[in-house]
Amino acid sequence: MANTHATANGSKTPEASGSGFAERVRDAIERRELSLVYQPQADVFTNRLTGFEALSRWRLSDGTMLPPDVFVPMAEQGEAIHLLGEWTLRTACAAAADWLRAGITDAPVSVNLSARQLDDPGLVRKVLGVLADTGLPAANLKLELTETALFSQAAEAREALLHLRGAGIRLVLDDFGTGWSSLATLRRVPVEALKIDKQFVQAMVEDRDAAAIVQAVVALAHALGLGVVAEGVETPEQRTYLQAYRCDALQGYWLSRPLTTDGIADFLAGRPPLIADQGSPGPSAGPSAGPPTSG
Repeated sequence: MANTHATANGSKTPEASGSGFAERVRDAIERRELSLVYQPQADVFTNRLTGFEALSRWRLSDGTMLPPDVFVPMAEQGEAIHLLGEWTLRTACAAAADWLRAGITDAPVSVNLSARQLDDPGLVRKVLGVLADTGLPAANLKLELTETALFSQAAEAREALLHLRGAGIRLVLDDFGTGWSSLATLRRVPVEALKIDKQFVQAMVEDRDAAAIVQAVVALAHALGLGVVAEGVETPEQRTYLQAYRCDALQGYWLSRPLTTDGIADFLAGRPPLIADQGSPGPSAGPSAGPPTSG
């Protein structure tokens, strides 16, 4: 086993030593230390399920859970991210294909794509190969990319994204507003939706500036013909604000914690019925009814 070191919270992580960490990731895959959980996304107004985001988890043989915000950046320092990324993509697509066969329709899976993966000249071949192997339709896969990753990419990477989009795969711009925001990027890359980072969503009820940012991002996205997903929604008040701002979809603990594949069936069975979509609700009176909207 590779050497480990302790993080600030006391957990142990494998050393990120280039090819050594890549071997550790390969071992983790073979030993089934790595797994995926899936966080549901739903329509803000109707509560209709709109998909799942795949999130990686790593449990060491001694039971220690490695936080993804520790091991993913470590993987991104070298070739390990390609192993982790391809395993995540293949596992998520296989799960989504199983959902489809089980009759869970219109539930695409979202997979995060790092900047280093975008640099891989074989990216298009790998993604299309995984879809062919798993039998998942291209429209049931969403690739989430960060602003920073898109902003720093060469023309070849943008061509790869255009190729993937042309094949029917859907692209989403993640954590919008936290990186190098560039409206020119939205023109060059055919994303279908923006995701508002949870730091703005969770602050907007108490912070007028955060609320203004959320409202502005929704308005901008809709003006460009894009959808909007709010991350980190944890309270009914946050959902009310998103309704007032006409946000399209949400994800977060208010809806559900990330689920194992076994937990998805129970989640779907226990969901309340769909709410009739009666258009954009105007905010009613009261302190928790949501902010007044402009325009």
